[in-house]
Amino acid sequence: METKKLKTFFVILLMGTSLLIAYSKYAQYERALQGQLELNKSLELIKSDLGTYGVEYNSTHSQYLAQKVGREDCEMAVERVLLLRKKLVELNASEYDIEDVDDCLNETYAHMDAGRFHRALVESRVCAISAFDSIGSTLVTANRSEFMEYAREELQNLTALKEKVDREWKRKLDGGVDFTDYMITGFVVEDNIIKAEIFLNRSHGFLEELQKMPDPTTPEEIENISLLGSWIASNLEFARSFLGDAMVLMNHMTPGNFTPDELRDNVYSLGNNLSRVDITCNFTEAMLKVACDWKDYHKKQGLLGVEKGYCSAAIYHLLYAIAIDEHLDEFEALNSTFATLKTPAEKVRMILRLRHEALESINACHRDPLTSLYIQDAVGWYFKHGDVVLESMVKLRTDDPTTQPIYNYEMAKIIAKKMCPYVSRLYQTSTR
Repeated sequence: METKKLKTFFVILLMGTSLLIAYSKYAQYERALQGQLELNKSLELIKSDLGTYGVEYNSTHSQYLAQKVGREDCEMAVERVLLLRKKLVELNASEYDIEDVDDCLNETYAHMDAGRFHRALVESRVCAISAFDSIGSTLVTANRSEFMEYAREELQNLTALKEKVDREWKRKLDGGVDFTDYMITGFVVEDNIIKAEIFLNRSHGFLEELQKMPDPTTPEEIENISLLGSWIASNLEFARSFLGDAMVLMNHMTPGNFTPDELRDNVYSLGNNLSRVDITCNFTEAMLKVACDWKDYHKKQGLLGVEKGYCSAAIYHLLYAIAIDEHLDEFEALNSTFATLKTPAEKVRMILRLRHEALESINACHRDPLTSLYIQDAVGWYFKHGDVVLESMVKLRTDDPTTQPIYNYEMAKIIAKKMCPYVSRLYQTSTR
C-alpha cells in the first residue's frame, strides 16, 4: 500500500514538474512574442516619423563662404602640401604616409576641377595637417634635436604670422565692412585666429614636455616620443591652416560702413549674462557631462573673443554657451525621465516628441546665410546625428534606445531657440 502511495506521489510530482516546465516555456514564448511585437511597434513609429517629418531648413552658410574662395587660393594651399610631401620623401617616410597624402591631393584636385574651391581649400588643409603629422612622428624619432629646432622655428614664425593676421584684420575692420559679411565671413576669420592661438599654445606645451623626456630605451618610450612629435607637428599645422584660411577669407571681405564697435554692448551684455547663470559642472552622467564640456568649450572661445574684441566670434560662442547652460536642468530632467520608462515604445515616443520640438524650433528660423551660420550645428550636426541613431535602430532592429538621440535633439532645439531670435533682432538693429 505504501509503495503504491509513493508511486502515485512521484507520478503527481512528475506531472506537476512537466506542467511547470511547459508553463515556463509558454511564458518564455509569450514574453519573446510580446517583445517582438513591442520592437515592431517601436520601429514602425520611428520609420513612420523619419519618413513623414524632416528638416525643411536649408542652410545657405556654406554656399555663402564658397563665393569667398578662388582657384588661386587653392593652388597656394596645394603648394604647401607638395612642399610637405617632398619633405616626407626626404625623410624616407613610409609608403603608406606618402600614399595617404597623394589620395588627399587627388580629392583636392577633384574639388578644384569641379569648381568647389572652398571644399578644395578645406581638403588641402587636411592634406597638409596629415603630412606634417607624419613628418613630426618620423623626424622626432630619427633626430630629436633637429625636430625640436625645426618645431621651435615653426612656432616662432607662426606666432609672428598670427600677430600679423590680427593686425591686418583689425585694420580692415577699421576701414568698414558689410555687416552680414562681417557676421558670416568675419566669424570664420576671428574664430580661426582664436583657434590658431589655442593650437600654438598646445604646441608650446607639448614641446616643453618633449624636452623634459629622457632618451628612450624601450619600444614604449620610443612610441611616446613619436606620438609627441606628431602632436606638436599637427598642432602647428592646424594653426598654420587656420591662419591661412583667415587670410584667404579676409582678402574677399565686402567693404561697407559697419564697424564692430557697434556690437560692443551686445558682446558685454552676453558676457555678463553668461557669468550670472554659469553653473560649475559636476555631473557624472554621460549626457550631462558632454553638454557641460561643450558649454565650457564655447565659454572659453567666447571669452577669448571678448578679450580680443572679436565681436562676431564672441557673440556666436557666448550664445552657444548660454543656450546650454540655461538648459542643464532640462538635460537632467530628460535623463531622469528616460530612466523611468519601462518599454522601448515609451522611450521611442519620448525621443520622437523631442525630435518634433527640435524640428519646430529649427524650421521656425529665418532662411538666410547669417541665421544658417548660427544654427549650422543644430541642423547639420545634432539633428542629423539624432536621425542617424534612429535609422541605425531600424536597420539593426535595436530594441532599447539610448539617450544619444535625446541629447542630439535637445541640443538642436535649444541652439535654434536661443540663437535664431537673437540673430534676427541683431540684424534688424544693425541694418537700420
